Amino acid sequence: MEFSNLFVVYDPTREEQPALERAALIASEAGVSVHVYACIYADIPKTAGKTAAVRELMDRQKDILAEAVAPLLAEGLNVSTEIDWDKEWCEGVVRASIKHGADMVLKSSSPHTTGQRIFNRTSDWMLIRECACPVMLVKGGSLPESRIVLAAIGVRKGKDTYEQLNQHILDVSRQVMDTNMAEVHFISAHRDLASAPDRNALIRNYGLASDKVHIRMGEPEDVIVDSARQMNASLVVVGNAARSGLSALVNGNTVEKVVDRLECDVLSIP
Repeated sequence: MEFSNLFVVYDPTREEQPALERAALIASEAGVSVHVYACIYADIPKTAGKTAAVRELMDRQKDILAEAVAPLLAEGLNVSTEIDWDKEWCEGVVRASIKHGADMVLKSSSPHTTGQRIFNRTSDWMLIRECACPVMLVKGGSLPESRIVLAAIGVRKGKDTYEQLNQHILDVSRQVMDTNMAEVHFISAHRDLASAPDRNALIRNYGLASDKVHIRMGEPEDVIVDSARQMNASLVVVGNAARSGLSALVNGNTVEKVVDRLECDVLSIP
């Protein structure tokens, strides 16, 4: 899995754009391209001047976006922009990211309460469930000089989907390691002794370094959050197995359970 095309969701409702800042950092270090997408909408009466009013708003947003990406272009980064008009902007993001062939979607994330997440279709949850590619939810603040990535891998006997998901997580984490900018650790949680994974098998099957593999008992979301805080992780990578259907509706998935409890960026892998 190679990342060469980053897709940034520009939020017209906020001044700071953490996702754009993070994408600029990644692009400057990894030499990847950045596509910045902004979707706007306003209720305009159906009059003879509606088309002109929509065009005026889109031109204004185009100027704002051009100003936002100017520093990236000045650094010589490969940056493109796109303005869209859609009331359902999350759906617009999903469509545009597929059309553009995005390898990763980056979106600025603000904390929500559990009730807000459960009873409303928040944009974070919708994107990690609907996007075809990995989604990075970016928190505010600069990255620490010592970057630590914590990648959560799951082990369930006889579950080929988990094997494939683990491989995706490992591929992403290894690409992070290839930048020589981060130290990557792997965490695996188990709820009881009977379900404890074979540490040596993990090391052997996935080619992991022994001192970077951590196996702890507890609920996956608790283990991930506690471990990330102890390590002062700057990025947590989590697989997103329950993306749709009854399981996602009733139980949610691990990435949804940890995103608001972590202060660092979270990367969801489909």
